[in-house]
Amino acid sequence: MRFQVIWSLNPACATICARQHATNARIADIHRLRHLHRWFGLIGLVISSAFQAQAQNVWDQTFLLDVRVGSVRSDIALDLSAGRYALEDGTMVELSDWYRPRFPDLNILFLTEIQPSFAAIWGISTGETGQKYTIDPGLWVGALYRADLGRNQALTVSARTLLGGAFKERTCVAFYTILDDFAQVNCRLAASPLPPDETLAFLVSEQGSIETTFSLRYEIRF
Repeated sequence: MRFQVIWSLNPACATICARQHATNARIADIHRLRHLHRWFGLIGLVISSAFQAQAQNVWDQTFLLDVRVGSVRSDIALDLSAGRYALEDGTMVELSDWYRPRFPDLNILFLTEIQPSFAAIWGISTGETGQKYTIDPGLWVGALYRADLGRNQALTVSARTLLGGAFKERTCVAFYTILDDFAQVNCRLAASPLPPDETLAFLVSEQGSIETTFSLRYEIRF
């Protein structure tokens, strides 16, 4: 299906807009690195404060739990990348160009055994950035408890959530010939019949807590 967009970019500002997009992308990457530095500092502070007397033992009891590229929030960007529409001059706009990450979200999880039956789960989410969205870095926190119910039975309960890591969709500024003026608009809906201001209600924003998981496992050993 072909859409006829009712706006066009002003050719005079095309270079300026391109430079602005590049500048915004660099600023987003700098902010992401600052977030990661802050999260690493927080992790180090928590661990050193809670286990200062047994710091070496803590690291000896820490194990890599999971390394995963992508996330539920990355999948949101992937879903938004489907589709395209045409500008007034016939140029096709591919949404995949706007919702493709420079570097995908990387999630690294660790498990630190505190007691034989209890362990802390922690880690980082690096976040990711595309032209029209950002995923902030986040800190994974959680816990695991294992109870032996008998010689051959065990119950394991675990939960984890993500602090930070919000998904935010950016807007576009476009020139509407029907309005003879520039307006802020949801980039994906610029070719829709909706007025520009009404498209802003459909911008996607999700908290990192949507990644929260809870598991309950019952084991019988033979």
